[in-house]
This record gives sequence, C-alpha cells and structure tokens, in this order.
Amino acid sequence: MTKNDSDDLLSLFHLSTGDLIDQTLALLGQENSPHYKCRDYLRNASRSGVSADARAKVARWLADIVDYFSLQRQTVAVAMSYVDIFLSLRNVTAASEARRSVTKFQLVALVCLSIATKSLEIAHLDIETLVSVSQDCYCADDIREMEMIVLNALQWRLCAPTSLPIAHRAIALLTKVVPRLACGVNNHNTVTSCLVEFTRLQLELAVTDYTSSVLRKPSTVALASVLNSMELLDFDNREKRAFSRAMTVLTGLDIHSMDFVESRQELNEVFDRQSEVVMSRADRSRSSSRCSNTSSSSASTAASTSASSFASLSHHGPSSQIGVDEPMHTHEPLARDKSKRGVGNKCTRKQSYAFEFFQVFVHSRI
Repeated sequence: MTKNDSDDLLSLFHLSTGDLIDQTLALLGQENSPHYKCRDYLRNASRSGVSADARAKVARWLADIVDYFSLQRQTVAVAMSYVDIFLSLRNVTAASEARRSVTKFQLVALVCLSIATKSLEIAHLDIETLVSVSQDCYCADDIREMEMIVLNALQWRLCAPTSLPIAHRAIALLTKVVPRLACGVNNHNTVTSCLVEFTRLQLELAVTDYTSSVLRKPSTVALASVLNSMELLDFDNREKRAFSRAMTVLTGLDIHSMDFVESRQELNEVFDRQSEVVMSRADRSRSSSRCSNTSSSSASTAASTSASSFASLSHHGPSSQIGVDEPMHTHEPLARDKSKRGVGNKCTRKQSYAFEFFQVFVHSRI
C-alpha cells in the first residue's frame, strides 16, 4: 500500500503553467544543494570493494523486495539516492567501509530502503521483516545501528531529489505546448499515457546504473528519458522544438547540450542491457504461474524468490569469513529468441521490442 502521492500526475496536468514552472525550478534548486551532492565514489574502488555491477545487483534486489510487498518502485529510487549520497561522504567511517565491503554496502542499502519506506509508504518495513529478507545475514541490532549512522551522516536531510518528479513535471509542461496531448490526459489509452509509462520505465531501469544515478543530475536523466520517449513515440520535429523552447525559456535547461545527448545514449544502453533480463524473468514468472495449483503455493514461490534474491547476492552466512567481499553474481538470464523483434532498421526493431517489453513491465511488475 502507498500514500496518496502528492506527485499524482492527474493533479500535475491540471496545474497552471506558472505553478509547474515554480515546482520544477524548486526541484532544480534542490538538486544543486550541497547536501544532496554525489561524487564518483567508485573511481578509486579496489578490486575487492564495491563495483558498479554490485551496486546494480543490490538495486535490483531492493526492487524485488518492494515488488513483493507491493510498494512503490519510486521508493527504490529514493533509497538508492540515500545510498549514493551516504557513500559519497568522505569523512564517515561507515561510508568508507561500505565502499570497500559488499557486506556493509548491502546493509546500508537495506537500511536506506527502510528509511525510504518510512518517508513514502503507508506501511514501512519493520526490523523483523528486514532481518528476514536478508536471510538473517544481519541482526536487528546491526540494522538499528546502521540506520542511526546513515541518518546522522545525512543530517536527517531526506528530501534528496530524484528524476521521476522532474520528469512528471516536464511531461505536464509538454501537454501545455503540444495541444494533441492536452485533450487526452485523462485517457489511459493515449499517447500521453504511453509517454508517461515509457519515461517511468527508463527511470526505473536507470536506478541500477551507476553513471545515470551518480554522475548525472536527476534533471538531466529525467529530461533525457522524456526525449527518448518522444522519439520512440514518433513525435514530430515541430513538437520536439516546442518542448525544447519551453524548457529553455521556462527553466533555463538546454536539452540539446552534450550532457543530455550523452544521458540519452546511456539510457538506451541501460535499456538494451536490462530488457533481456526483465523479459526472461517475465517468461520464467509466467511459467511458474502456470505450474502453480493454489494461491498458497504462489505466495510461497514469491516469498522464496524474494528471499533467494539476497542469497544470490551474498553467498555467506553471518559467521562466515570466506568470500565475504567476493563479487556478487546471479544466474545468467535465459536466452531469448531475438528474431521476435522483427526486421528492419534499428529504430523499428527497438520500437517494436520496447512496446513488448513495456506490456510485460507494466502488467507483471517484474
């Protein structure tokens, strides 16, 4: 269950242009606050420490947890923003340890998810649940102690900006400058709805990507995802120019700058890397559902999957000292018949596959 989201899209669509601009500028100011700055904390990471791949697997594990408990995917984005800000701190011993140890890093991520649920959700994850999903790798005292360390290190500043709220406001502004979108904001079968969902999809996948999450500003990734969605949905040049002018005049952002160009490419690469994994997981999920005979067995399978997610990341017990900081690994994704993507140019193939992926992603909440 989730709170009534103040970021609700319908309410944003009904705001005036002036209100949308004010809110967007406030978010842009927030991301420039020194309290929410991230640095490239993996630049000098040793081989035995945390890697970008390890971070990605932990982020996917958090996504498995929120899906199992029917929480918001945005909670994962907020949690990982806390993780990145915390690990960017230079003079905090626990942050330094988390950069060197996968075990500590996973504990920080679990704690940050707990903090995020308390900020965003109606029901938060209690200590017993956190211990359970970690398969008892961490005890209640470990979690409580690390939670206080993280909160104090962040100075209890828990309003870290993420890309989704900025993207939502950008789409709301887009409906003001592209007339054909404005008439369909209440219809879930419109281009507007697809634009929202494709943008959200890219941002949820980008949470696992170190470059997009740490080295880019949230606003850059947000607008890059909107631009990619516009291209995927065949917005014409006139509509793209209108959006570009509006963003430049109203917010001062130049969406044609190299930062945005590079971010768009990075989001495409993230999509290409992860779409095969998500689709193959969907295939396995559907196969498991067909084999389930009762709702209780389905629940048992889901719980096992949620718990085994952690085991695949951390293959050591609480008392084991061997392999604690070895690279994390999961099972290889099942091979997928790429001929189903169709033939033709790259844009056509990607558009066709994106729609297929979108349907699986929205309806299965992988």
